[in-house]
Amino acid sequence: MKVDWAAEWKQHRDSSPWVQKLKEKGISSEDFWDSYKYADSSEEYDSLSGYPGLVLVKMLRYLNENSSVLDIGAGAGAYTIPLAKVARSVTVVEPSKGQIARLQKRARKNGLENIQIINNRWQDVESSDLERYDLVNAAYCFHIPEIVPALQKMLDVTTGALSLVTLADHGFKDVYEVIFQEHEGEPEYIYLYNALLQMGYPSDVEIIHRRYQLPLEKQIGILKSSYDFTPGLEERLLAHLAATKRLVKRESGQWVQRNYKDAMIWYRKSGQ
Repeated sequence: MKVDWAAEWKQHRDSSPWVQKLKEKGISSEDFWDSYKYADSSEEYDSLSGYPGLVLVKMLRYLNENSSVLDIGAGAGAYTIPLAKVARSVTVVEPSKGQIARLQKRARKNGLENIQIINNRWQDVESSDLERYDLVNAAYCFHIPEIVPALQKMLDVTTGALSLVTLADHGFKDVYEVIFQEHEGEPEYIYLYNALLQMGYPSDVEIIHRRYQLPLEKQIGILKSSYDFTPGLEERLLAHLAATKRLVKRESGQWVQRNYKDAMIWYRKSGQ
């Protein structure tokens, strides 16, 4: 039986732990990022986690000083800032006003004036508000139930390459299952890759491994922003991290070893 990957994607998104958490809290994704406690330290987190790292290096090979870029779901600018240092212009689509403020702060810090911002969700952006871009990048921003029209709109404005960056493996599956009783389905990139293929756009996939360490306090703080903690739960979390040899002692205290895999899906238009 032929799999309808667009329908599978919608079911995957609707049943995902992230969507369920937002529903429980009665907030939107934009509300979460507007008030996210650790968003203001996103630049420090990116540095610690080595993100976007090799993913960005691969993107930069396709850009020069005359290139135009569309960065969808840009957040605080993990890609926008380094891309804007190379390209002629970067257009950002970002629905969270809080994230836009953080991005603009980073742009001013780097003296960048070639960034244009569209404050909207990608699925609500009118095609007339867009141009044509040498590179279209969408990274960790796929809170979109109807994925086919969203992907088609990306492809329609791409003259060079489309890059989709999403999760392959966060390395914490056992933590979420054992400590938070949360079970996840297949990683997002499998659905996105197959949806593109079913649309007639065969793409390449690269899995990029990042190994890094986070201060224990920061890691617990990030988890607390999404989960309700009790003293007992925190004790179980620490015991599990120790038992799975994820705790690392350093002079500055305890750190958590993370092993993260990003999936980079590439579609290049003819001649690219």
